[in-house]
Amino acid sequence: MAAAVLWSALATGTLLVGMVLAYRGLVGLRWTGLVMAFGAGAIISAVAYQLVLPAAVSGTTSDLVIGVAIFAGALTFYFADRWVDSLGGEERLDFDGGQAEGSGTAILLGSMLDGVPESVVLGLSLAHTPQVSLAFIFAVAISNVPQGLGGTAGMLSAGWERRRITRLWIAVCVLSIVAAAIGYGIGVLVPSATGSGFDAFAAGALLVMLTDSMIPESFQHGGREAGLALVCGFAIAVGVALLEAG
Repeated sequence: MAAAVLWSALATGTLLVGMVLAYRGLVGLRWTGLVMAFGAGAIISAVAYQLVLPAAVSGTTSDLVIGVAIFAGALTFYFADRWVDSLGGEERLDFDGGQAEGSGTAILLGSMLDGVPESVVLGLSLAHTPQVSLAFIFAVAISNVPQGLGGTAGMLSAGWERRRITRLWIAVCVLSIVAAAIGYGIGVLVPSATGSGFDAFAAGALLVMLTDSMIPESFQHGGREAGLALVCGFAIAVGVALLEAG
């Protein structure tokens, strides 16, 4: 349990790094978009090589179940995201201050929704093996920096006080750590749950999240170079995974 909490804190804590960078105005919106594209590429790598591929080759879950789990994760995130949007959380990652029209509670829920799948996967994986995937941690940590950056920049533009923004991101970090602990608890209480099905479920959810929020924002503000940044993020994350495997 302690390992799940620690690694989740390290991966999620980069949200606060992005928040501080936004407070200090060290990164402009264009570079924020490019960093977000880089993070999206890293997450795509994690989905392919840390979630779907291990689930497919594990031999404990059929290909049909894996496919169904991917679609189930996608649909679950889609409808959960629509519910959050209806509450006022649609613009939670908007760089230009769209949060002014939204609800603070909904933005918190939406930000938590974006981070829950990887947190639960992290906790569940640590319940079955003491060795954490550094490639997965890298992908999550890198993707959280631009989320903290872009979300904070938008909230500042929307007129949010820094104290309120700080409380929101700390709450997201705490809830993500709790989600990792829950994932670990599931793995301990249900040893037969190998995690393959949930890995595939989380993969579907993450792909919808990327398409819905991170990739559109990154291209809107990063321009055409966002595509190159995304490929760089993907390639470096794949490289980390290969080095880890070797």
